[in-house]
Amino acid sequence: MPGELVLNIDGLAKKILCIDKDPDVSRAIVEIVNQSFDSNMVQVFSSATIDQGLQKMQEEDVDIVLCHAQIKGDQNGFEVCREIRKKYPQCGVITMSDFDSETDYASKANSAGAEAHLSKPIRKGEFLFAVNFILRGARQDSTIHEKNQQLEKALSQLKAFHKKVASLNQELQTDKRYLGTNLQEMKNLNAQLEEKNTQISSMVEELGRRFESTEALLVNIIELRQPEHRGHVDRVAKISMFIAEKMALSDYQIRNISAAARLHELGIAALPTMEKRKEALDEGRNRSHTNHPLVGEMLLKGFPGFEMIATIIRHLHENVDGSGFPDKLYGDRIPLGSRIVSAASYYDHFRISNPGKSPMDAMAIMTPLSGKFFDEQVMDFLGKYAHTQMGPEQVKTLDCSVFALVEGMELASNIYSESGINLLMKGTVLNADILNKILKFHAVDPIDGAVKIKQPT
Repeated sequence: MPGELVLNIDGLAKKILCIDKDPDVSRAIVEIVNQSFDSNMVQVFSSATIDQGLQKMQEEDVDIVLCHAQIKGDQNGFEVCREIRKKYPQCGVITMSDFDSETDYASKANSAGAEAHLSKPIRKGEFLFAVNFILRGARQDSTIHEKNQQLEKALSQLKAFHKKVASLNQELQTDKRYLGTNLQEMKNLNAQLEEKNTQISSMVEELGRRFESTEALLVNIIELRQPEHRGHVDRVAKISMFIAEKMALSDYQIRNISAAARLHELGIAALPTMEKRKEALDEGRNRSHTNHPLVGEMLLKGFPGFEMIATIIRHLHENVDGSGFPDKLYGDRIPLGSRIVSAASYYDHFRISNPGKSPMDAMAIMTPLSGKFFDEQVMDFLGKYAHTQMGPEQVKTLDCSVFALVEGMELASNIYSESGINLLMKGTVLNADILNKILKFHAVDPIDGAVKIKQPT
């Protein structure tokens, strides 16, 4: 219903007064209100004359007055509007008139201070739109008034704070004279402060390491639950960071986007069966109804420091045209991190599902969805990333067993154990220490499959 949102704001019945000598108008208003709102939401009063109407306003706290512009009496409807504006500024006014193509009643109503003018016969949609417009304005005025009161209170507190600061400054000057006589004591205090700063820095670094450890643990859980998509989250993180850097985002934003990219399928890993996980991974088919982003958000938002990351993951399947899930956000209302990770994940899922296709083939599939599913600016930078993956030729590789590895070899892909742990990254050049660690780990948790090595040119 057009007026329901505003009328339910404060839970009080809204009062409408209709001043018109024609009883059919009042009945029409009552009928529209009864059809559109619950009986306890709106009360309608009627008066046949201006004097009766003004008397009713003294008796009732009226929210909106509908007054016929051509009503006979000591005043016409526009003069009544001006009087109401002076005496009851919080009350909205809607003037009415019979249709007359010769007279611009709307301009007269506007000059008199009315919020709207309606021509008879009263149309339901126009009436409800005008009522909702007035009540929304009244609500906004009330909100502004409330904010002004809060601002005045805050200003009063600020003044008191300034007085306190001034008093403290005076005390500080007194203390400074005493401290000036004992320089050694000040040096000791300064040394203690530096020690505390060092401790705080260490704590911040420790928190950062714990954050990264938690993130790495969750990534390993995701990889274990989805061995067939191993490496997907790291690739999505790489693509997302490329786009974020091209968009000149801050280091803080890029860090959150990278973490969200690495953890964006945590909700899939939490699904109970392999069938459910495979279904959720099919973004092209199940994007509109899968709930794994909500599951991921729920799992992360309880961890301190992961709140922004949880929000990015929640909105992964929102579409820029507003047709997405779960909140049907559109355009810039979708968090930028969500728009970036969504496009990067879709791109990599296509590459996984179509190993014989090139990066440009993936862009050809996604380009028609730009402006519908995906942000156009994000898609432009994703296209630039895809171009960077179009090398002149594929790097030739060799498959080696763990025991055939020798120093100087360069990994052509990541090395994973059978339990899903990522041991070494692509591009690592092997040395004696790394080889020794690989063999020791292999004895406990065997390497999964052959190791891909770049073939020497």
